[in-house]
Amino acid sequence: MPEQSIKTILQQQTKLHRSLLELAHQKTAVIKENNLDQLNQLIKDEQKHIQAISALENKRQQMVTNEDVQSEKDELLQVVLDLKAVNELNQDLLTQSMQLVSLNLDLLMPQPDSMNYSKTNQDDDDKPARSMFDSQA
Repeated sequence: MPEQSIKTILQQQTKLHRSLLELAHQKTAVIKENNLDQLNQLIKDEQKHIQAISALENKRQQMVTNEDVQSEKDELLQVVLDLKAVNELNQDLLTQSMQLVSLNLDLLMPQPDSMNYSKTNQDDDDKPARSMFDSQA
C-alpha cells in the first residue's frame, strides 16, 4: 500500500509541475507582451502551485521509496528540468527588457558629460537650447 501512495504522490507532483511549466510558458508570452497585470496574476498562480508541490514533497519524504516508482520519478525529473529551462529563459527575457528600458531612458535623457563648470559649457550659450519635445507639433 505505501508504494501506491508514493506512486500517487509522484503522479500528483508531476501533474502540478506540468501545470507550473504551462504557467511558465504563459509567463514568457506575457513578458514579451509587457502585460504587468497578467504577469502578477500568473505569479500568484505559481505561488499556489509551489505550496501544493511543497506539501506533496513533505508527504513523499515521509514515506519509504520503492523501485516501482522509478518511471514516475524520472518523468517528474524531466518536467522539473523543463521548468527550470523555461524559468531561466524568462529571467533572461526580463533582464534584457530591463536593459532595453534603461537604454531607452539613457537615449531620451542623456546625462551631461561633466557636472563641473568649464569653458566649453560657457561657449555653448550661442546655441539654442534643445528641447526634448517638439512644441510645433
